[in-house]
Amino acid sequence: MKRKYVRGTLMRLYFGALGLLFSISALAQLPTAQSIAAKMKIGWNLGNTLEAVCSATAWGGVTPTQQLIDQVKASGFNTVRLPCAWDCHATNGVIDPNWLATVKQAVDYCINDSLYVIINIHWDGGWLENNVTTSAQASVNAKQNSYWTQIANYFKNYDQHLLFASANEPNVSDATGMSVLLSYHQTFVNAVRATGGNNSSRTLIVQGPATSISRTNTLMNTLPTDQIAGRMMVEVHYYDPYQFCLMTQDASWGNMFYYWGAGYHSTTDVTRNATWGEENYVDSCFSLMKAKFVNNGIPVIIGEFAAEKRTLSPPSDQTLHNASRQYWYRYVVSSARARGLVPFCWDINLGIYNRSTPTVLDQGIIDAMNQGAGSAYVTLTNNASGLLVDGMYRSSNGSACGQWSNSGSDAQQWLLQPAGRYVNLINKATGLYLDGFWLTTNGSTCGQWSYSGSDGQQWLIQPAGNYFTLSNKATGMYIDGLYSYSNGSNLGQWTGSGSTAQQWTLGTVGHIQPSATTVTSTSRQMGRQLNEPAGNGLQAFPNPFTSTLHLTLDNPDSVKEIAIVDLSGRQVQLIEHAAISKSMFIGASLSTGTYFIRIYGVNGQRMLTVIKISK
Repeated sequence: MKRKYVRGTLMRLYFGALGLLFSISALAQLPTAQSIAAKMKIGWNLGNTLEAVCSATAWGGVTPTQQLIDQVKASGFNTVRLPCAWDCHATNGVIDPNWLATVKQAVDYCINDSLYVIINIHWDGGWLENNVTTSAQASVNAKQNSYWTQIANYFKNYDQHLLFASANEPNVSDATGMSVLLSYHQTFVNAVRATGGNNSSRTLIVQGPATSISRTNTLMNTLPTDQIAGRMMVEVHYYDPYQFCLMTQDASWGNMFYYWGAGYHSTTDVTRNATWGEENYVDSCFSLMKAKFVNNGIPVIIGEFAAEKRTLSPPSDQTLHNASRQYWYRYVVSSARARGLVPFCWDINLGIYNRSTPTVLDQGIIDAMNQGAGSAYVTLTNNASGLLVDGMYRSSNGSACGQWSNSGSDAQQWLLQPAGRYVNLINKATGLYLDGFWLTTNGSTCGQWSYSGSDGQQWLIQPAGNYFTLSNKATGMYIDGLYSYSNGSNLGQWTGSGSTAQQWTLGTVGHIQPSATTVTSTSRQMGRQLNEPAGNGLQAFPNPFTSTLHLTLDNPDSVKEIAIVDLSGRQVQLIEHAAISKSMFIGASLSTGTYFIRIYGVNGQRMLTVIKISK
C-alpha cells in the first residue's frame, strides 16, 4: 500500500538539495524483494515476441492481447517475464517512443490481471551478453546506462508489480568476465535508481554468469551495491539435462534423451533413457542457489526452464515421453519452490498456447506445473480463542507476531517447510520466519525474522488429541495464544502447560484449477488461489495425523481419482475412482512428513496440505 507523507513532501520543497537519498527516506517505499518473491507462484515467458529482431512477429510470434494474458492467468501463472529487445528499436541511442508504447501495452495487460511482470534487455543482437569483455566494457556500460535510463523513466510510476532485469544470458566463464558483468549490473542499478520515484525502491534482477547455476555458484560472490537494502533478486536458467531439454539431433558424443525420471524410463527404447541430470541432480542444483542466496535474504528466479517435446512412434513411446516430460516440469517446479526459488517456464507461440486464438495446446504441461507448485500454505487456529496466527504484515526483523480473527489475508498464511524432525513457518505476505528469539521467559513474544538457519526458527509438531502443539527447538517453549481474544494481540510463548491456549488446528489453503481451455475477460478469477479452508464437502482430520487420515467427501461420484504427492513432486499413492467412497482412511503407509492430497474431479482439482508426524 502506498502512503503519502505530507510532512515529507513539504520538507522536500525546502530541502531539495538533499537529493535522491532524502527522497528515498521520505517517499513510500515499494515492498522488499523477499515479500514479492513470496507472492510469486510460477511464471511464464512471452518468448520469441518482444525480443524478436526487430518485430514482435519476426520469429513466429503473435502480438500479445489481453485475452492471451487472461488465459495465462487462468492457467495458474501469476508472474510473466517479457523478454525485450531495444537496440534495434533505437536511433542514435534513442529508443523509439512507439516501441516503448508497444512494450507498455504488454505490461499493462499483465497489470490489468494483477500479475507480476518482468521486463529485461534480452539478447538484443548480443550487444551486451556477447561482449562481457574488458575491451568492450566502456562502450557497453554507456549503452546500458542510456537504455535503462530511458526505460526506467518511462515506467517509473508503476508499482511493485513491475520488476526490471538487467540482462539475459551474459556470456561469462571466468572471474575476469564476472568482474565486467558486475560493472554492467552496477550501471543498471545506478541508472534505474537515479530516475527516482518508485524506481528508488523497485525490485531489480541481476543475472548470474551465463545464467548457469554452477558458474553463478562459483563466480558470483558479489552483487551490485544498492542505495536501498533488500530490493534485489538473482536470476539463473535451467535446461538440464541438455540431451532431454534442448538437443534436437544425436551427436558423436551422445544421444538425445526421450525419457526422464524415476518410473519413466523405457524398457524397450533404453538408449533414450536419461543417464544423468535426474531428480537428485535437480535438487542439488537448486540447493546451491538456496544456500548461496535465498538463505541470505536474496530471492532467486529461474528465469527460463523448458524441455523439448518430441514426436515419436510407436504411440506407446510417445505416451511415455509425454508423461516423462510432464514429470520433468512438475519436478523442476516442485523442487524449485521447495527451496524458495521462483520458476518461469519458457514458451513460444504454438507451444503451450495458440496465442492467436488464444487457446491451450498443452494442458498436460500446465497441469504438471500447477501440481508442482501446489500450495503448502497453512493457517494456524488457536483452540482457546479461535484466533489465527497472523504476521500482521510486519516486515521488520524482530517484529512481533500477532493473532487475528479469520480474514483470509496472506498475513495469516504460512509456508510449512520441513527441517528434519522440525518445521519452519514462513509468512506468505512478508517471507519472514516465525522465530522464538531464544526467549525463555513465560509470556515472551513470539516474533518474526528473515531466514537465519537457527534453532530458534525451528518448531516441533506434536499431537494433542485432535489438536497439535508447536514447541521451539532452541528453548522448548510452546507457541501460546495466552488466552488473548483481541484482534492484534501478540502471539506468545510459555513452557508446556497442556492448556488449550497451546493447542492449534491446521487449516489448508485450497487451490482449484480450471478445466476449461478458453477464457474470457469476464472470467479472470479462474486461476486465483482461493483462501478457503478444507471444507465445503471435503474434510481431512486429524491434521497432523499419526497413523491414518480420515478423508470424507460429500460427493465421491464426482471424483475421478485422489493422488498423494510428497514435497518433491513424487506421487506416493493413487486412489482410483472405484476405490473412492464418502469416508476413507488413508496414509497408513506414508512416512512422516508433509504431503499434498490432490482430488481430481469433473470440475477441476482440489488440494489439501497434510502432515504426518511420529507418535
